Amino acid sequence: MISTSVKAQALGVAIDDINDTLQTAWGSSYVNDFMDRGRVKKVYVQAAAPYRMLPDDINLWYVRNKDGGMVPFSAFATSRWETGSPRLERYNGYSAVEIVGEAAPGVSTGTAMDIMESLVKQLPNGFGLEWTAMSYQERLSGAQAPALYAISLLVVFLCLAALYESWSVPVVLGNAGRAAGGYRRAAGNLDARAGKRCLLPGGPVNGHWFIGEKRHPDRRVC
Repeated sequence: MISTSVKAQALGVAIDDINDTLQTAWGSSYVNDFMDRGRVKKVYVQAAAPYRMLPDDINLWYVRNKDGGMVPFSAFATSRWETGSPRLERYNGYSAVEIVGEAAPGVSTGTAMDIMESLVKQLPNGFGLEWTAMSYQERLSGAQAPALYAISLLVVFLCLAALYESWSVPVVLGNAGRAAGGYRRAAGNLDARAGKRCLLPGGPVNGHWFIGEKRHPDRRVC
């Protein structure tokens, strides 16, 4: 149905009254409740079936204007058939199109998402892109990566400090781990093995033994 607001206003018909009449005629409107044999039942008003089956049935309906007169819908509205999509997507209240895809082999999801955003920027004004589900979580976590890394380092430091009951031992262990970096390439290196074992609680090398070894003048440790 296509209604002309200019004609409706000229006839003294309010848009809200038009919508209320359509809702009552083609849908239903709640009126009140009543008691029936001890049960509360609801009262709904709706047009009779023969008067709401075809689009042309709208011409049978009238709307009361501000002067109290009855104005037919045919005076300010017309109806016609139009084709449309059998499925209408909406996202955050806007008409949308759902796109589901995956990155090509060898391409990260972050790179694929960046390409999608660059393609959307080439569209005309009024088009936008919003991520949802796992893609939204990936974008959200990517922006929080620096903070998450900082929190992770703090948690590891506090756990090591509680394990060895010292604030300085975790710092020494961290230096040992950096000194033994690349232990995969030097698996037989003594420093690499010592650095790896120093970071593993419960191993033969604990924090106090490690500090004592480092302070001993005749022993060389990591």
